[in-house]
Amino acid sequence: MHGFGPRALTPSDGWDWLIQAWQLLRRRPGLFLAIALFAPSGSASLLALPVWEWWLPLLGGWVTLIATVFCYGLPLSLTVTLACGIARAANRKHSPALKQLLNWTAFKALIRTSLFLFALLLQGYLVVYWVQDQLLPADLAAAGDLPPIAPPTTFGIASTLLGTQLSVLGSILLVLQVLLAGFIIPLQLFRELPLSVCWRRSVLAMQLNPWLFPTLGLSGLALLILPFFDLFAIPAQVLALPLPAYLGVLLYVAWNDVFQGGAEEDEILEIQDQWRASVSSGSISR
Repeated sequence: MHGFGPRALTPSDGWDWLIQAWQLLRRRPGLFLAIALFAPSGSASLLALPVWEWWLPLLGGWVTLIATVFCYGLPLSLTVTLACGIARAANRKHSPALKQLLNWTAFKALIRTSLFLFALLLQGYLVVYWVQDQLLPADLAAAGDLPPIAPPTTFGIASTLLGTQLSVLGSILLVLQVLLAGFIIPLQLFRELPLSVCWRRSVLAMQLNPWLFPTLGLSGLALLILPFFDLFAIPAQVLALPLPAYLGVLLYVAWNDVFQGGAEEDEILEIQDQWRASVSSGSISR
């Protein structure tokens, strides 16, 4: 009988998650490719809005940071969440993957979960910016003759759109690690429980699987700094396109294994029906 988690697993199970996520991507390659294209196309559309040219040179600072995270982080959050939902639909056997998402209930869950992930990402950047803003004046004063730094008026963390997208994706992994929220996205998306309940279950799952902390932290840090090295600039551009969709699929696979023992609801209900049938037949025979 498959139980509902969270349960403790080993790093070898994490390696199996990587393989299963790749297999799910290959099951619906065209659909996941369309999802992967949503992040850069959405960011390019938001960056093209003329409103940024009017406001950012005047305001700068905090507003530029919020606008940057909005243009890159919101499409990326939607991509990760949508890929997570599509992965669950693709793993089922009875109906097409896209058909299961074309309803109002699924749409509300996708939007709510995507906005929550974006809120976590934005708060992470604001905290880092605040800490930097508090420490940087002291460093400049100690340096003495360094010229003041003008507020940024251009978008992007890295020099290219895909490079910035990869860096923001690394920031998402770091936020999920620091806040012990590695499972909160699929929990919120598929269970639709109160946020506090989802967070408590995610924290418990992370505590039962402490090997996830260095995995998320090192992966997030690597993706965050990879676009800034000229030697890895081209591989960073290549990785930036499929990785958001792959991360969404990987979140689903990890949640399904930790919280459901690798079985979906239809399989669990089938096992429960078989168990009830065996119990009832045993009672009748007695």
